[in-house]
Amino acid sequence: MKGEIKNALTLSTTLKELVLASDGKVNNFSTVAKYLLAENTAASNLQLAPKGKVTEIYPLKGNEAGKINLLTDPIRGPLCRYGISHQVTVTQGPIALKQGGKGLVMRTPIFIKKKGKKQFWGFAVVVMKIPQTFSSTAANLKSAGYSYELEKQVSPLNTSYKQVMQKGGLHEPITYSFTTADNSKWLLKLAPAKGWRYNKWNWFMGYIVIIDFAIAGLMLWVISGRISGRILEREATLDPLTQAYNRQGFDWKLASQGEKETTVIMLDIDDFKSINDVFGHQTGDAVLVQLTRNLQKYFGPKAIIGRNGGDEFVVALPGRMSDNRPAIKGLSVLKQEAASNGEAIPFSVSIGYSEFPDQAKDYEEALKFADAALYEVKIAGKNNFASYKSSLTEKKHHNQLGLGLRALAAGDPTPLLVMQMDTKEAIYVNKSLLELFGCELSSEFYDYYGQSLLNLISPGDQARVKEEFTDFVESAVDEERFRGDCQILTADARTLRVFCDMKYSVNQRYGALVYISFVLN
Repeated sequence: MKGEIKNALTLSTTLKELVLASDGKVNNFSTVAKYLLAENTAASNLQLAPKGKVTEIYPLKGNEAGKINLLTDPIRGPLCRYGISHQVTVTQGPIALKQGGKGLVMRTPIFIKKKGKKQFWGFAVVVMKIPQTFSSTAANLKSAGYSYELEKQVSPLNTSYKQVMQKGGLHEPITYSFTTADNSKWLLKLAPAKGWRYNKWNWFMGYIVIIDFAIAGLMLWVISGRISGRILEREATLDPLTQAYNRQGFDWKLASQGEKETTVIMLDIDDFKSINDVFGHQTGDAVLVQLTRNLQKYFGPKAIIGRNGGDEFVVALPGRMSDNRPAIKGLSVLKQEAASNGEAIPFSVSIGYSEFPDQAKDYEEALKFADAALYEVKIAGKNNFASYKSSLTEKKHHNQLGLGLRALAAGDPTPLLVMQMDTKEAIYVNKSLLELFGCELSSEFYDYYGQSLLNLISPGDQARVKEEFTDFVESAVDEERFRGDCQILTADARTLRVFCDMKYSVNQRYGALVYISFVLN
């Protein structure tokens, strides 16, 4: 019984991890919930309740009444507040389900770190069906010839017990109390279905039954543990949407194959943000799933396929780049499309790849080189493929961004902004710049930047910086630099004195660019 409750709690834990992995912005809830329910048929439905208000339910049909504010509900509110204050899962029930029968409701509070502090995000909610949740236990008790009654303490705030399920009549039952992983308290009452028979032979047979029961229970516990372990391993290493490896799973799988000759590929979907913006996130999810299928088709069963997050994928293929180039080219020229709402949505990918050990000292460096090659493809016009060449670091490329901004971001802690001169747009920022200006996401910084460098400058320095910057860009030639200092105003209202290093560069695709690095003065 403890194992069956633990399996049910795994569902709420998985939903919690989904929320944490997406930093509280879950776009693929229905897809993940559908998959989880298929794995655990004892679950009735899954819910997410940001700030305590249920906004997502799967399946929704028949459960529409569940979209309520849990914190203000007179019955659920006290229990939910208890779960938040104690940071524990609270299991309520048994309760009557709208679809008939009885159920248990498990609500797990979720806390997300913001600026070093834990903040309550909301609840992951799992509704379990009775008696399906305890089907294995019920079957074992029946086969052993026992009648039983299972009771549960209603909640941490209500110490009375309610019957959860019952089978047969009980004469002089044995009562066993236990606590499950969610701190719920339970009572199990047992008695032989045919009543106790007090003679030596039956006592002997009773011992045999007890021993058999113990062995069967031990076997069930071992099997359940293995199944739970496999489920947890899958959850820890696979992306729930595409079923490709996540980055942790990819790294583990790649390392487990040893130091073999390998082609490492980095790719992403061209203009994926536009697909999401125009067609919606459901279509974006369909594109990600279709791309995963195409990767499996073109690269075969020996390929290690991973999703880094967003629309970025990574693949490891056995063998040299020259051997794998036909498959890479085949994927690049493939007319790819995903079906969504009866419509075919076309998409393309950009691909960069490198080779271990000929080009890189380890897999991590090979990934960086493939990443650099990918960005060169993006800058050159997207929808193409290219291999990494060491000459990229040795020659000046006036039509490319050096080694590639992605590689620069990975290896350079200096805050960096790249601005396109024709539109005055910021087309690239790295993580260090976001941290400097107090932004968590690049979208936050772009909103704060607002197509004007002066929005980043403290009012007292704006006139001077505008004059110096205008003089520089009007007369600058390719690769020319300008250095100066000023005060910046961050998004969280801090004023900082920085040293700015600006480089003017001409790019074939984007035209004139200015690279600006900021160093605290």
